[in-house]
Amino acid sequence: MTKWAVELSEYDITYAPRPSIKGQVLADFVAEGFSLDAAEAEGEVEVWRLFVDGAAGKGGAGPGIVLESPRGVIHEFSHRFQELKTNNVAEYEALLSGLRIAMGMGATRLHICSDSLLVVNQVLENYEAKEEALAKLADEVRGALAQLEEWKLEHVKREDNHHADALSKLATAMDFEGDRQVTITKEAPPSEGVMAIVEGAAEWRSPIVEYLQTDFLPSDEAQAKLIKRKAAHYSMVGGQLHKRSFSGAYLKCLSPAEAEWIIKEIHQGTCASHAGLRGLEKTILLQGYYWPTVKKDAEKAVRACHECQIHASKQHLPNAELKSITSPWPFAQWGLDLLGPFPTAPLGKKYLVVAVDYFTKWIEAEPLDTITSAKIPKFLFNNIMIRFGTPHTIITDHGTQFDCRPFENFCARNRITCRMASVAFPQADGQVESSNKLILRGLKRRLKEAKGGWTAELPHVLWAHRTNYKRATGETPFALTYGSEAVAPTEVILPSLRVQTYDPEENHKKLLHQLDMIEARRDAAMVRTIQEKLKVAKIYNEKVKPRPLEEGDMVLKRNFE
Repeated sequence: MTKWAVELSEYDITYAPRPSIKGQVLADFVAEGFSLDAAEAEGEVEVWRLFVDGAAGKGGAGPGIVLESPRGVIHEFSHRFQELKTNNVAEYEALLSGLRIAMGMGATRLHICSDSLLVVNQVLENYEAKEEALAKLADEVRGALAQLEEWKLEHVKREDNHHADALSKLATAMDFEGDRQVTITKEAPPSEGVMAIVEGAAEWRSPIVEYLQTDFLPSDEAQAKLIKRKAAHYSMVGGQLHKRSFSGAYLKCLSPAEAEWIIKEIHQGTCASHAGLRGLEKTILLQGYYWPTVKKDAEKAVRACHECQIHASKQHLPNAELKSITSPWPFAQWGLDLLGPFPTAPLGKKYLVVAVDYFTKWIEAEPLDTITSAKIPKFLFNNIMIRFGTPHTIITDHGTQFDCRPFENFCARNRITCRMASVAFPQADGQVESSNKLILRGLKRRLKEAKGGWTAELPHVLWAHRTNYKRATGETPFALTYGSEAVAPTEVILPSLRVQTYDPEENHKKLLHQLDMIEARRDAAMVRTIQEKLKVAKIYNEKVKPRPLEEGDMVLKRNFE
């Protein structure tokens, strides 16, 4: 060593002691153990798979967690919460517990699977967490996920998550078989005190059940009062929500899916009789079931039942309120109709055309041998236009004599509005139909056995109608037409006071006075007519059963009797 030291001294070499050999040893170890296979392994992404599920029941609540390592090693975890949780909170707690366990075992890349669609979409911010409790839990989950290098949260079907689902139920049941070692511990999660409000908008029972079990109420004061008021009529029996009926019986509260099945079974099932709305609703309650929309759902089921629609009795009640027709302009609006055939009268008369004024109730009628399209315009001109002036409106049915070119041309030439009564609602031409009944009744009572002499009796029937008091107007048609009452033959045979005291000059003055007052008389008749129509409409509308139809509704069209 001395010799070598003398030999090397001329090169001015300085020696320093080595402080530590640990780093060098590690470097040498890595260099010696390096291989191409190891390099390829470092390029592979190690992804852990996490399956979570939460369950809440009468025995408590707990999560089920299945963690699968990249090498396929499965780790199972389950524990029980100290406090009773709802399903949504249990799902969130299961997800949080699974994330803590996975990160504690060194997982940085995680594929998470949960069968709770609500939790997955709220965490991914596809759904809005409106309740503060769920929003806090969602934020806590997102904070835990932010600590991972890579993660994927996926919703799976319940059957694809059966392993975690079984563990969650095992934690609450505390009764299991088999030789699998599962450790169940009691612990308070960090999110203790955070509770879910409502599982879903469609589940109406959730807020009432939560209030009855945990005294939980939403922050909204009005909503809280509403839930408390509703909950007074409900009780928890055997872990199920029941409503106390006024008869004292307890009605089991059903979910929408259960309610749909119950309606179908009672209405169309094995022992069903396709009962109507009232019968179906009453049967549901008698069998001990309840949900808030039972009446609405029962009505919907009955209306949608094909057999009920096919074999239902015909509905004769009106489906719309009465629309009264008033005409303050005398002789402005006439109803037109045809009667017959009658027994053949002299000159071959077999038909009768009838016109009635809607205001004064004045009737004009003329016998016809045939009812061709040319006869109707001729009748209107000779009996209506020449005597009472050109009318404003003519109301008829859809008879071929009215719904034809000659009649339309006549109305157009004289500026007359022609309105056709609806085929489905002929009562729209009710004024003339009512007058037809009066004429027919009068003819039957006067003709007796002389069937062919109806044309000779027609003027007598018309005269009686024109001079009789009408309750609708409080006047006779003759008085509203000419301003004074007609002198009947009986007044001449057995003189009345006005016949006995007749004076030409005085009579002329009184006639002029009555003509001056005829407008006031007609106005009073108009007011009385409106009052009468309102009374009739009130009675009619009490029997109305609305059947509104909208675009897209299915309608049963009967084409047979």
